[in-house]
Amino acid sequence: MKVTTMKKFTVYLSCVLILAAFLGCGPKNTRPADLPDDMTPCAITITQEGTPVAGATVDLEYSTPVKYRTSGTTDEKGVATMMTYGFAGAQQGEAKALVRKVVTEGASEAEEYGEAGNSGADFETIDLKYKSLDTTDLTISIGKNNVAETFEVGTPVHIPAK
Repeated sequence: MKVTTMKKFTVYLSCVLILAAFLGCGPKNTRPADLPDDMTPCAITITQEGTPVAGATVDLEYSTPVKYRTSGTTDEKGVATMMTYGFAGAQQGEAKALVRKVVTEGASEAEEYGEAGNSGADFETIDLKYKSLDTTDLTISIGKNNVAETFEVGTPVHIPAK
């Protein structure tokens, strides 16, 4: 009886190890073959009235077609490290920057803990002109060298988000 239990345990352990090796040894974030090799490190700082804006989303819209989206989210210093398909860097070319930040106000304490309650209201805090490709005046030229750009997005606003 001990031999049968030991054989079952050995088979079970072997299956677990094979499964773990199969699932755990593959690449986690494979770089697509058509993602440009010459992406440029790029950091974009967003400020309002000279103060860094944390939690803003920055998207780059290129003047020429690109396959992969380049975006980032600003940290507490207002700096967004631009990423393309999860890889650090921006594709080279001319682009417009779209900037958006939405905050939720009035959420109840119950909602914050995942319970039913008042979910609050969402508000845009950056002028909507910076959210649209047609109206943004934020442009960036990305070449072969590191790019660090600062964009001022004016006075904070409080506009209901749609």
